[in-house]
Amino acid sequence: MFQGDGPEAGREVQGDGPETGSGTMADSGVWDNVENGLHPLILQTLRELHFTHMTPVQSVTIPLFMSNKDVAAEAITGSGKTLAFVIPILEILLKREKLKKLQVGALIITPTRELAIQIDEVLRHFTFHFPQFSQILFIGGSNPIEDVEKFLKQGGNIIVGTPGRLVDMFRRQSDGLDLPSCVKTLEVLVLDEADRLLEMGFEAR
Repeated sequence: MFQGDGPEAGREVQGDGPETGSGTMADSGVWDNVENGLHPLILQTLRELHFTHMTPVQSVTIPLFMSNKDVAAEAITGSGKTLAFVIPILEILLKREKLKKLQVGALIITPTRELAIQIDEVLRHFTFHFPQFSQILFIGGSNPIEDVEKFLKQGGNIIVGTPGRLVDMFRRQSDGLDLPSCVKTLEVLVLDEADRLLEMGFEAR
């Protein structure tokens, strides 16, 4: 569960000022020092994106997340919280039995389509190096029937979506999508901007 105070940029910002090769005052160590280590291709992607150092929220939450702990974090915009859950998601899924096309391993729920798009873009930088994982974006403004067809065709091991569209997708059995069965393999659930989700009324019933 991650919450903040506003939309993040599509690209994570390290600390409070311009990013440099040596990091910023808000850095909390280099990625190579993460407990139990990160997959080489994740480290490669971080280098490609010029993320040389972890922010405080990343250094605290990533090891907990990778140890299968429940994590609740509150962080300001630009603190790097998207990477704080994207990286553990991939590490956790890499360690489990390979997911089939229609099996969902991770579900990221975020309150707005803009945030969902940003998270999807960040995630795509990493899944480019892991073709065994499919990802799909479920947001309002797109044709739900096309979303169903896309999921059935390419799968969605990692889903990023907004609450309203996700509820719709869970009710699409008549269109051939049995999403409740697909999420039985779920390993990770992320509620991004959880405070805003609750304010919008998306509570467990």
